[in-house]
Amino acid sequence: MSLTLTVEHIEDPEFWREFNPEFSIEAERPAPRFAVSDPDGLLETIRTEGYVRVPGVVPEESFQSVRRCIERLHEAGIPLAFAFVYDELWELFQSVSGYVETLLGGEYWLLPAFWAWYVPPSDDAAGWRPHRDRGNLAVDDDNTPESLTVWLAFSEATTLNGCIHVLPLHADDRFTYRVFAGEGRDMVFQPQNIRALPAPAGSLMAWNQNLLHWGGRASRLATNPRCSAAMEFQRADIPPVQVPAIEPNSALTLDERLALIAKQILQYEHMYPLAPDIAATAASLWERFIASVKEQLAQEGDGDTSG
Repeated sequence: MSLTLTVEHIEDPEFWREFNPEFSIEAERPAPRFAVSDPDGLLETIRTEGYVRVPGVVPEESFQSVRRCIERLHEAGIPLAFAFVYDELWELFQSVSGYVETLLGGEYWLLPAFWAWYVPPSDDAAGWRPHRDRGNLAVDDDNTPESLTVWLAFSEATTLNGCIHVLPLHADDRFTYRVFAGEGRDMVFQPQNIRALPAPAGSLMAWNQNLLHWGGRASRLATNPRCSAAMEFQRADIPPVQVPAIEPNSALTLDERLALIAKQILQYEHMYPLAPDIAATAASLWERFIASVKEQLAQEGDGDTSG
């Protein structure tokens, strides 16, 4: 059943707690850290293939509860990025910090870029169309990522419910010429090079942000929806890819989360239909957040010069 989401709803923590009583907001508890096996193998794979796929990373109790949360948002007609009002989504991506550190080669920042998906078993449903997360160069000379997308599966992802597809790095001439923008950037000229990446629930996938990838077309023949979420990261020793870059273990307030969610709704509007009222609300939240940040910076600047 669709729910009319008002500004009052969005900014009220009790609304979100009642909407999904299993989860918390601003609990400020430490996240577990999932162990990384074979880090050298992961790094070799992402340098040659452009991606890694690791099953069994997210515990069952976590992916089941997150899936229920995203399903509720889908059923209520609420943009799925609002799953990130809850601590549990942030904690999951903090828990995979070992994978991010391994693949980026050390300290990193969280980018203000994340999303969640619920692709129902329908011929009309699909993941996002073919794209590259960045058009400028996002890898070092040896194809080690400078920035990274991490994707977590909360249900089984299959070829019938829109699993991720990629054009592997070694099959993509653009990695030879180091040009990822311009005409034809999202085209596959030899379809046999396409690789489907089905993944069991609890899997982690990650790819460099120049990799061509997309979510497949779903089917009424699928036995379950595809439910997942992704977040983006960058190395800490390069200039910010997006602003604001965020310290990865930050305990963000609800207001900060809402502002970042609003940013997602606006920056990914080209990927999905967006109701005008939601767009207007998101724009208002983001503009208010940016205004408060600018005011804070101005005050800090005044303090520096007065001494």
